Amino acid sequence: ASHQFEEGDVLHWWHPPAGRGVRTRCSDDMAWLPFVTAEYVNATGDTQILSEEVPFLSAEALTRDEHDRFARFEAAARPAPLLEHCRRALARTLPRGKHGLPFMGDGDWNDGMSRVGARGVGESVWLAWFLCATAARFASLCDRLGNGAEATRWRAEVESLRVAVENSTWDGAWYVRAFHDDGSVVGSARSKECRIDSV
Repeated sequence: ASHQFEEGDVLHWWHPPAGRGVRTRCSDDMAWLPFVTAEYVNATGDTQILSEEVPFLSAEALTRDEHDRFARFEAAARPAPLLEHCRRALARTLPRGKHGLPFMGDGDWNDGMSRVGARGVGESVWLAWFLCATAARFASLCDRLGNGAEATRWRAEVESLRVAVENSTWDGAWYVRAFHDDGSVVGSARSKECRIDSV
């Protein structure tokens, strides 16, 4: 959480002890915090951790032509509870592409797919599935906290993603892996390359 920017995205990696790291357009990074937090609370019952105040990082957003920036980023003036960090992280994943799927950015879980969505419109099927798992867990966490309306909103996001995956990504043999910026498919049964992806 302390490596997360105020806008909800998070450093892709960082080097202790100085804390220098890289801000990127990788799309899955921010989803891990709410996933792990919800798993932790579910396993331990410890909801007090959600009130822990953690500072964000503060920096200018990446420019339109900037794919990453390596630096030591300063902490923001005001910390926020871990729960708010999780909310901002999930909110950052909400924009969807023309198939109703999350944007690939410069790589989802697989950094090697860094060119699939480099222009900002490619979509990730893997990330859609991961966000279904993450948002469902976060919705259960919201229920546990008595935030029924918020839980309902996240369950609606899960259902929207599931429908998009079913409507856009089944090719008759298996689910495709992604859509390039130009709309072409990655990982179809009819593709010459990347015909199936183990993830």
